[in-house]
Amino acid sequence: MRSTEHWLVHGHTQFELLLRECRAAADILDWWALEQFVVKLIEGLRFHMAQEEEVLFPAYDAKCKPSHMSTLELYNEHSVIVENVRRLEKLIKSRSSEAVYDCIVTLETLMTEHNEKEERTFLPFASRLLFEDRDELVLKLKNFLVTNKSRNWGKEYSN
Repeated sequence: MRSTEHWLVHGHTQFELLLRECRAAADILDWWALEQFVVKLIEGLRFHMAQEEEVLFPAYDAKCKPSHMSTLELYNEHSVIVENVRRLEKLIKSRSSEAVYDCIVTLETLMTEHNEKEERTFLPFASRLLFEDRDELVLKLKNFLVTNKSRNWGKEYSN
């Protein structure tokens, strides 16, 4: 029998590490490095959130009873994170060091709280609920491509 544990592992730590790198670059006003870290953050988050919103959340919602955890809260948290990442991009362009730093700290808090919620509640429950569909979902996640039907980040990004 296959184990139901840990099959829905998600790479949340990479985003937290990128935000730490952003904060370190902001500390020394290394605008070029900060811009590069934010590009990596956006590329990673865009793919990660699209996988969740287009593969995992619909699969979960299709099998979930109304009394269980809703993915709407997680989707809304994604929206707040995206809004703050877009705000960070604008602040970096303005070279407002204090505002950039504050925005990064806010993003770190939002991201950490969101990731902890997913890892402690959604992912363990979804792993059990979706176990029968595991092979199909793993394949969908592996072959996933962000498309024009994915979340709008406010401008065009390459895949």
